[in-house]
Amino acid sequence: MADWSELPKDLLNLISQLLQSPLYLLRFRSVCSSWRSSSSSSSPFPFSHSITLTPTFSLSHRSLLLLTPPSTAPNSRPWLVKISHDTRAGTARLFHALSRSQPKRPRFALDLLRLHVLDLGREFRLSSACPSTESLYDEKLVLLSVGNDGFALLTIHISGKLALFRRGDSGWTIIPNMPTPYDDVCAFRGSFYAVDGNGRTVTVGLDSSLRVVTERVFGGDKKFLVECDGALMLVDLYLFTDYENLDEEGVGIIAWERTVKFDVFRLDEEVGRWVEVASLGEWVLFLGEDCAFSASAKDLRVERGNYVVFRDNWLGAVRVPNVMGAFDLGDGRISPLSECPGFSELFWPPPVWVRTH
Repeated sequence: MADWSELPKDLLNLISQLLQSPLYLLRFRSVCSSWRSSSSSSSPFPFSHSITLTPTFSLSHRSLLLLTPPSTAPNSRPWLVKISHDTRAGTARLFHALSRSQPKRPRFALDLLRLHVLDLGREFRLSSACPSTESLYDEKLVLLSVGNDGFALLTIHISGKLALFRRGDSGWTIIPNMPTPYDDVCAFRGSFYAVDGNGRTVTVGLDSSLRVVTERVFGGDKKFLVECDGALMLVDLYLFTDYENLDEEGVGIIAWERTVKFDVFRLDEEVGRWVEVASLGEWVLFLGEDCAFSASAKDLRVERGNYVVFRDNWLGAVRVPNVMGAFDLGDGRISPLSECPGFSELFWPPPVWVRTH
């Protein structure tokens, strides 16, 4: 049997440089002293804890993980969770995968070095020392690594314009060119992408320049960008607005928005347009408050893919705050997550095998 500790150091170093996950790199370096000494010690991200950007803002990140049950629990479901960790303090916090909320702290140990873990992506968050400024940059935040320890951030300002920050800058740069307010941003293949409410998509340079990738995609009310199986996807969400009188005289009206359907498009980079997708195949798209990601039905251990999983405030025609639903791209139906075999078990609370492993 081959002695894996004797692999050439140059090869080990090349492998370590391809690991685009802090967790994967940590596990790689934990194999043996030879692998640890031969691999790069720097994380794919230039920080592993909260760092200060400016006197006002600090930055932290959370990992989206799919924990797979061990062989001793073969019929159990995986668990989707979001985790933030401070390596200096040796602490971690668990969050619902599609929400900013932190459920009641579980009373169990979670050893990520012993569990089989699939890293699905990261979520970045800003915190402000001044409460009055925190809402200015409260949308989804994405990061690009630049050089050995540099990085750039892109988000959507409260005005609907794009906001860019490069490590070392004294403040945010607001990019003025905005025919329509932006809906979402993402980092894809080493570039920043942004999409506005009409589906017009641009790449954003580190010098604040914009390059139009596709023109408009009319239709829905909210656009999301998500990477799936090596391609960039656009998810177009359609809303229906219900109106409710606050009293018998009709004085005061409140509007409720509920999701009614989604359209999904794939970016054709050669011709520069969004191509509508009839099926996602085995893939499932997840739309969260500050993140969007994808996973295969095989990894999730569910019967099939071709779903968009999301949070809403409606269950059919009944208002239920923060309920989770699944849109079937095949038949166009929206169902409660509990009616989709295997899906509801993916989320909080932790499954028994996690609490007892």
